[in-house]
Amino acid sequence: MSDAVAIVPELPFQQQVSEYARHLTRSLPNASDIAAAKEFVAGYESQVKGEEGQEVPESTRQEIVRSLVEKTVELKGALEASKESETESSHLLLNYLLSSTFEPSSSTFNELSRSVIDSLRSGGEAAASSSRPTRLDAACRILNNTYNYLPPTSSLRPHTLTTLLSLLALSSELSALPLHTASLSASLTQWDISSDEKISFLLSAADIYAQAGQLPKALEIQLLALRLKPSSDIAERALALALADQTRFSLDDVLRLEGVKASLNGKMAEVKGLFEGSDEVGAVKQGLEWSSSSSSWIEGLKVPSLTSESIVRKLRLIALTTLAAKSPKQELTYEETAKALQIDEKDVEAWVIEAIRASLIRARLSQPQSLIRITYVSSRGTPAFGPSEWQLLERRLEQWQKVVGDARKVVEDAEGLAAQGPITHRPRTQGPSGQQQREQAGAAGGRREEEVAA
Repeated sequence: MSDAVAIVPELPFQQQVSEYARHLTRSLPNASDIAAAKEFVAGYESQVKGEEGQEVPESTRQEIVRSLVEKTVELKGALEASKESETESSHLLLNYLLSSTFEPSSSTFNELSRSVIDSLRSGGEAAASSSRPTRLDAACRILNNTYNYLPPTSSLRPHTLTTLLSLLALSSELSALPLHTASLSASLTQWDISSDEKISFLLSAADIYAQAGQLPKALEIQLLALRLKPSSDIAERALALALADQTRFSLDDVLRLEGVKASLNGKMAEVKGLFEGSDEVGAVKQGLEWSSSSSSWIEGLKVPSLTSESIVRKLRLIALTTLAAKSPKQELTYEETAKALQIDEKDVEAWVIEAIRASLIRARLSQPQSLIRITYVSSRGTPAFGPSEWQLLERRLEQWQKVVGDARKVVEDAEGLAAQGPITHRPRTQGPSGQQQREQAGAAGGRREEEVAA
């Protein structure tokens, strides 16, 4: 979204009113009645008709524009049109009529503009329920244009944006509007609204994303509200969103914020303890007991995808990842894994595959030996480094040092052999020549003959 300036042709006020009145006739119950449509437009034209060359009095202008707004509200945003672009251009004309007739900072302007925005929401919802996606899309585009048309400081901008988000969620097009945290933070500083209104907007936006299943974005916005106003209600909702996000295995983004831990109590403090403890394997057993007695509380949070089973799933995957990280031989047996996860041994492979799909570990399964061979462990599902983790790292570094030393010796031996060249080119030990061998043989024969003669 970006600021925009509407470019409206230099039309007299009378003609602007006539143009918008003609657009309204498209949405009238008797829109096909040409005579009724002409009569409707003529009624507005008669109100703006005055002496030639004279301006329409300001009070009359205001009454006429107010009447056009009321009719727009009655027709639920007047979204009907003969062609797609007509609705957008007509609403831009209405925005211009409002801003040129009333002071944009006045309460009257805000009241009338808000009523138009609300009517667009009603029209969009009606279009969605009657399976008319083109009218729903038109309402979304008009709201987008309205947001950009309003001044950056306008108190109507957050309401317009919330309305737009709610309609985009109905059309499953929420991702079409990238709501980046940085740009949202900048807008919050510009909007001329109170801190409580900013919090209310953020919580509404987060809820829209949560109900649409976009939990990471919902948590992002919820954390922004939590930074503005640390409170137990906002913190608990943020933790619930973090728990519901099946790709998130840490609550640190929420818990590290100032004052959050101290504000938690009751069931939420208990669930925090399950994920913050140093005994990840023990947390599985505790989590099973806790979830069996907390199902109704979890349902009361009304967060999509958050169930007692989803919480236990996270605890098991964290425990499996921790076991893999702490294994000195980087191997786990099916038996010890089943015991740690509180599952049947026949289900071990399914949980390992689940951890691999979640990118927590990489491993190979050996069914004949009932072994899990670990090749990689992600830090997303493992605890922060403590004394035991440092000791394990030290042992592994010593193992790697030995392996590297052995490999280096093999390489050095190979380099030494290579330096001697091929076997056929190596120098042989020098023995006596052929002539020397014959002379030695002759001398030996002469001595034998002398010995015989004697």
